Amino acid sequence: SERNSVMVLESILNPRNASDKPWHVFVIAFLYTLVAIVVAHQLFPSQSSILSIALITILFVPFFQKLFELEERKEDAAAQKRLNKNLLTRHSASIMIFSAFFLGVVVAGTFAFMFLPVDNAFSLQTSTLKAISGNILEPTTFSNIFLNNTQVMMLMFILSAIFGAGAVFILAWNASVISVFVGLFTESLTTQGLGTTAAFIVGVPVGLSTLALHGVPEIVAYFVAGLAGGILSVGLIRENYRSAEFKLILKDALVFMAFAELLIIVAAFLEVIV
Repeated sequence: SERNSVMVLESILNPRNASDKPWHVFVIAFLYTLVAIVVAHQLFPSQSSILSIALITILFVPFFQKLFELEERKEDAAAQKRLNKNLLTRHSASIMIFSAFFLGVVVAGTFAFMFLPVDNAFSLQTSTLKAISGNILEPTTFSNIFLNNTQVMMLMFILSAIFGAGAVFILAWNASVISVFVGLFTESLTTQGLGTTAAFIVGVPVGLSTLALHGVPEIVAYFVAGLAGGILSVGLIRENYRSAEFKLILKDALVFMAFAELLIIVAAFLEVIV
């Protein structure tokens, strides 16, 4: 039965299956995140806020590496004229998988923040939020937001290009910071008379919606940059750099990065005007 359980888990975390059912990735990300937070808190309580992110990364890197390999094969098929879909259509399922993973970590982090006795598990994230809140009191310019978000996007691309699925760490970290933001928002609802469970059910979607206008294009930009770097990483290993397949991979990676930068510009503009 243990072997069957492992096979079921491997089946759920197979990118071919996940592309059709991204909610599987959401559920697994939720469960893995809870496990990572609890284990990190039990092993090294004072360092659990960063160890939990490392554990989430370790658990999901193999999955995303397989995903990038699958996406690189689509590039091969397109170069050989066996796949006629455009760039975004070819890889849209992967964007959904990234989204499901990210939301799974956010919701699990918020759940742990609200319900689990893991006092130090969010200390770094809380400090980061306080720093961001302090900066809100200062004038926030388009250029500052644009440059900061572009740096994160480039880091996503570079980590994915060098380490394959290395950008999972950055995604998990950003998701954990957002989970603390949503957790604090949800806690504020309990002071208004809502029970903890009701506050969680209401607070998660409402808290996320307050970030959605500028947060969605910003986070999608990070997904796209991570995907571009991941495909390029696999292409560098598998393809001859003079081949038609590699040239298409490189071109598509650059197109993805240009699209990601456009999303960063839109997100920065929305954040300034709202």
